[in-house]
Amino acid sequence: MSETNLVNANLEFQKSFDASLQPAEEVRRSPEVQAEVERIGKADTYFSLDRDTELFDWLDDQRDAKLCGYITSATGSGLLKACQLYRTQYVKRRGTLLEIPATVIYAEIEQHGTPTDLYCSILEEIGHPLTNVGTLRDLRSRVWGTLKGYSVKILIIGNADYLTLEAFNELIDIFMKLRLPIILVGTYYLGDNILERKSLRYVRVHDSFLESYEFPNLTKQEIIEVVDDWEETFLPKNRRLNLTQIDSAISYLEHKSKGLIEPLYDLLRKIAILKLDEPSFELNQHNLTRKFGRRKEPKIKSHRKG
Repeated sequence: MSETNLVNANLEFQKSFDASLQPAEEVRRSPEVQAEVERIGKADTYFSLDRDTELFDWLDDQRDAKLCGYITSATGSGLLKACQLYRTQYVKRRGTLLEIPATVIYAEIEQHGTPTDLYCSILEEIGHPLTNVGTLRDLRSRVWGTLKGYSVKILIIGNADYLTLEAFNELIDIFMKLRLPIILVGTYYLGDNILERKSLRYVRVHDSFLESYEFPNLTKQEIIEVVDDWEETFLPKNRRLNLTQIDSAISYLEHKSKGLIEPLYDLLRKIAILKLDEPSFELNQHNLTRKFGRRKEPKIKSHRKG
């Protein structure tokens, strides 16, 4: 075999080998369908409901009365997105910076929730991320000065379950010195376990956050509203699923999501992709249960005491 023929043979073999390594979805789907699957997979939204308005009214009351407090909900309830929405009603951005005055600051905590993590999260939210953290004393001084300079009226801390005792105490000091109400946002574990700890070291934390609010799960009617909004937002009119017109499908979504908006959005993405792959699939509770039977329901633990 000549050198040219050998090169051509190697190229053909490589093409054949590369084709065998194509992802399974690219083999079974057309490029157009795969592009639509990718788009739906990235669908991210949040639909505001009456429960959000009620939460915002409570936050307004806390801000006006300069009272600290905490909000709890089940994981996946949408509470963190609701808090972000509340902030956008009061604060505008100019590029990466918040415009002054910034009445509401909402910062999310990441593990491990130390005072340094807390202060860095606040500065990042405002648009002043640090490249050199420095000492805790310097960091504290910068954050306090920034909060005063931006005329902040309420500070909301998401994922407050992650905070250490030292970080809780930093927040209490902010409230005591600046008269800036602090709102902790987390799961039921925050209220039932962290703030109720019997340790004497947590008495100051417990007594500083006496006001509470429980963010509710979705009712069946609210699930219907969310599903309608999601289909209208992400699906072309000629490919709407019309799930709200199928009572058994709504019953399935209610059961599998347990009234939590994030698991509900997860299910909507799965169902929309399923219909792309199997256009003749009949949407009803029986078929959906059979198709997604391995999916577990969220655990909605009893959190009430009594």
